[in-house]
Amino acid sequence: MARYTLEELASKISGAKIENCADPKKIQVESVSPVNPGVTNSISFLANKKMLSDAKKTASSIVLTTAEFAKELEVPCLVVDKPDLILAQVLDLIYPPHKFENKIEPTAFVHPNAKVGKNCYVGNFASVAEGAEIGDNSILEDGVRIGRGAKVGEGSHVGPNNVIHHGVIIGKRFKSFGNCTVGGDGFRFVFANGKHNKIPQVGTVIVGDDVEMGSNSAIDRGGLENTIIGDGCKFDNLVHIGHNCVLGKNVVIAGYTGIAGSTTIGDNVTIGGGCGVADHISIPSGTIVGGGTSVRNTLAKPDIYVGWDYGLTFPEFQKLRVNIKNVVNFQKWARRIKALESKLGISAEE
Repeated sequence: MARYTLEELASKISGAKIENCADPKKIQVESVSPVNPGVTNSISFLANKKMLSDAKKTASSIVLTTAEFAKELEVPCLVVDKPDLILAQVLDLIYPPHKFENKIEPTAFVHPNAKVGKNCYVGNFASVAEGAEIGDNSILEDGVRIGRGAKVGEGSHVGPNNVIHHGVIIGKRFKSFGNCTVGGDGFRFVFANGKHNKIPQVGTVIVGDDVEMGSNSAIDRGGLENTIIGDGCKFDNLVHIGHNCVLGKNVVIAGYTGIAGSTTIGDNVTIGGGCGVADHISIPSGTIVGGGTSVRNTLAKPDIYVGWDYGLTFPEFQKLRVNIKNVVNFQKWARRIKALESKLGISAEE
């Protein structure tokens, strides 16, 4: 961890101002902590009015917040327009990320016909196959496998034990965590003669710029066409994208979600955790799919979709829940009515 005075911290963040502090040189910070309860010599983060009452009682030495909230506090404040965005800068300053050397480890293998750019790190037992290209300022952590003819753009950070299969093309500033696989075969078989016969997958995967993949994510290569992941997509852990899928820009997918093959997803779509998306369908740009939802048909319009169903909007799903509750309650009412009829000697026709 690094230690800064409030004055030093403010000088490193463009546009930052100091409030509620007579001498920012005396206020020091060496960690980042939650606003409740807070920690001495730490900076806390406040961007939500719900946490304002906690911030007023915080033990932290500094609060990163907006000018509006700073007026409500007595604790020294580092004031910025977007504290949730600036928090990333503060974290990098106080907890500097590990700097990898410009080095190829002795146990790594780089094929003579492969190209590794300037200022790159290739970790222990990593391998870069024939014809592969690694852009400048990139990191391949221990155990990474880059297949023949694959390309990884500049400024990328490939996590430990990742496998980038042959022919995959990855854009700039790619980031992945442990055990991801990009470009494995798509899941296609034809059942004949009493067995499942594998169909070769001859497409590849094309990944745009600024894409991030969580641990154990898997992106299948295309069958005849390519699987495409647009710029700015962010995947949580254990996300699977099937063969021939086409994802637009800035698609966010939470953990344990699977997208079946040949599905098209528009720009700026958000898909929650534990979702199942069927094959050969489309999800329009701007759609939000709630966690645990099954999307089995093409969605007609951008909306919020929820539920393990055939694609209901949020209002439709709420109506469904009410109707289910009414059906359950009706069974209780029916039993009570029959009991009353029996007591009154009424013989109702079925």
